[in-house]
Amino acid sequence: MKHTLISAVPAAEPGKAFSGCSHGPMPAARRAPNAPPVFVNGVAIPESAIAQEAQNHEAPSGAEARAAAARALAIRELLLQRARALGLTPAPRRDARGREETADEALIRQVLEREAPAQEPTELECRRVYEASRGKFMTPELYAGSHILFAVAEDGDEAAVAAAHSNAMEAIAALQTGARFEELARRYSACPSAKEGGSLGQLRRGDLVEELEDVLLKLDEGAFAPRPVRTRHGWHVVRLDRRAPAQALPFDMVEGVIRDRLRARAAAAASARYVADLAGAAEIEGLSLTFGVAR
Repeated sequence: MKHTLISAVPAAEPGKAFSGCSHGPMPAARRAPNAPPVFVNGVAIPESAIAQEAQNHEAPSGAEARAAAARALAIRELLLQRARALGLTPAPRRDARGREETADEALIRQVLEREAPAQEPTELECRRVYEASRGKFMTPELYAGSHILFAVAEDGDEAAVAAAHSNAMEAIAALQTGARFEELARRYSACPSAKEGGSLGQLRRGDLVEELEDVLLKLDEGAFAPRPVRTRHGWHVVRLDRRAPAQALPFDMVEGVIRDRLRARAAAAASARYVADLAGAAEIEGLSLTFGVAR
């Protein structure tokens, strides 16, 4: 399980919850292949382990990846030494996918839970975040549209393009005289949506190619475009069926999300302070562990 121990460390990647204690490099931190060995309270961190751990750290250079790896393994060793000093017994947990922590990962988590507990955010704090960031807590803009596709290859000859365009214009003329969109779609559309009367279903911005979306979202509900729209698939007759603008979500619906974010931030800060204190009291050779931690 990746533990965020310092505030500058990025959160664990989705799907990699139990992949080790990973930490980002300090600014300008580099470690040469022939750097002096690292010892944490007399316990050696093998160079082979540093090289292996470096693969888990994205960095501009190998030297910076090795520095980040050495730092992560030193912090890991500090926490495991503390777990042993406390006499903790590993109690691994499983994540939502059924993956189980290793014994070391469990011990690290247990140390932090026991000695660096994060303060639970209050409702007032959650409400402050909500009020300051209302624009981030919105339902997506949704719309539903339909089309009739008169297919023609993107590189089709002029005659084929003109014929498809003419057919699309005839369909629009029929709609203007009362023809039903769904019937025309079932009869003429070259898209599989023809079976659904041309319906494209519920959509979000970006679901359709830009040429179609731009035209659809300028229409009133129930209106069809007076001219066909060209895409690489051919000419489209389009209609906007429904549109639901983005709306602000009420506090009650997002309180849990806000609380989780604040809790994670508080846990990172508490862990950073705790690890900084451990490092300050430890004898560390071959590596400088410095922390800029707010108290």
